[in-house]
Amino acid sequence: MGYYHRWEEFPERQISYLKGRPDASKLLVRIMSSKNMMLTDINAKKGASIPAHHHEAEQIFIVYTGRMRVTTGTDSQKELRPGDIWVVPSNCPHGVDYIEDTKALEIVSPIRMDNFVGYTISHTFFEE
Repeated sequence: MGYYHRWEEFPERQISYLKGRPDASKLLVRIMSSKNMMLTDINAKKGASIPAHHHEAEQIFIVYTGRMRVTTGTDSQKELRPGDIWVVPSNCPHGVDYIEDTKALEIVSPIRMDNFVGYTISHTFFEE
């Protein structure tokens, strides 16, 4: 049995673990999840950023529009453009600065429960 949805069915909101950080309102997401995977529709305004952090989940980002500057582990910064794919391994420190208005898709496994409102156990650990 399959399931069918449209992004518009999921509320666009700020990322809960960024609450209170400067410019958190510049990064809006829609999140949906199955039992083992999570998808995040990312709508970032120029100047939005997520500081270096790590978590158990591995991630794949696909950039649709805009540009983002990313860091992964000890690698030098890389600028991503439409069509680029960024793979972040489990527990690898990473961060992102959105240098243009950007739309992207994030695929995550396992599900990051700290992205859901009301979840009380932090699974995102900032490097600062």
